[in-house]
Amino acid sequence: MGAGSERPKANGSITPSFAPVDDAEFRKWFPGLLLSRTSCPHPRWRVVCFPNAGNAEDMYTSEGTGARKVSSPLLEWCRENDAECLAVQPPGRNMRMKEPCITTCRHMAAALLPVLAPKLLDTPYIVIGHSVGTWNAFEFLMLAQSEGVPMPRHVFLSAMAAPNIPTEQRPWRRQHSLSEADFKEECRAWDVNEVLFTPALWPTYHSLMRADFTLFDEYEFTHTGASPFAFPITSFFGTSDRRIKEEMVVRWARFTTGGFECLPIEGHHLWPLVKESKVLWLGAIVERLKRMK
Repeated sequence: MGAGSERPKANGSITPSFAPVDDAEFRKWFPGLLLSRTSCPHPRWRVVCFPNAGNAEDMYTSEGTGARKVSSPLLEWCRENDAECLAVQPPGRNMRMKEPCITTCRHMAAALLPVLAPKLLDTPYIVIGHSVGTWNAFEFLMLAQSEGVPMPRHVFLSAMAAPNIPTEQRPWRRQHSLSEADFKEECRAWDVNEVLFTPALWPTYHSLMRADFTLFDEYEFTHTGASPFAFPITSFFGTSDRRIKEEMVVRWARFTTGGFECLPIEGHHLWPLVKESKVLWLGAIVERLKRMK
């Protein structure tokens, strides 16, 4: 196996074995675990979360401060159920600012697998992804499955077309061919907040946004013919999303035999950055988590 050796289980099946994860490396990928107040010595669940382009792990682990503070139904569920919220922090942002960005979903999966997989071997988990975070989650799960890692109990995917969407049907312009002014307009079409384009912030976010957009601009679907997953998928679409429409999101149904639903969220593409919409979204996720046994 590419990630490590295998060890036999008592029932004769095989469990993959990964090298121990360095604590510093783990904290680098999941810096919000302590902030979320979901760290526990013996978690019963783990919740793995993938952010959208240009965003960081704190979209899941932070409940904000001051006027922006709002309780997170997801974090509340985690605290009540001994579940650790493991929100992925990709390179190139926040404390990882000096690291080069990863620009392909497959490379993201390969970098993350040896850090995260050991945490998933003996603890049930769920996966949440928003926008391009859904494609990062998909590639991670495809790689994890190929390495023998147990699959999640439920997956929640929002605001992104299924990954097999043909290039000519993708409802966006590829950023590498765009001038700076056109790239800003493309960002606006994804509902990026206007404050990002101010002289104080754009120099910082420009290269990060270019790199993160490359994740879906240059994505190549290479899993034609692969068997669908067996876990249930709940998908979401924004009712006022200008880029990703319901008919694109519903195509995730072909990737599972474990049950599928597609639900609307009142809001634009970046509804996790809007307090009311975020609460509705996370609340819908928690409703389904409460049904798990």
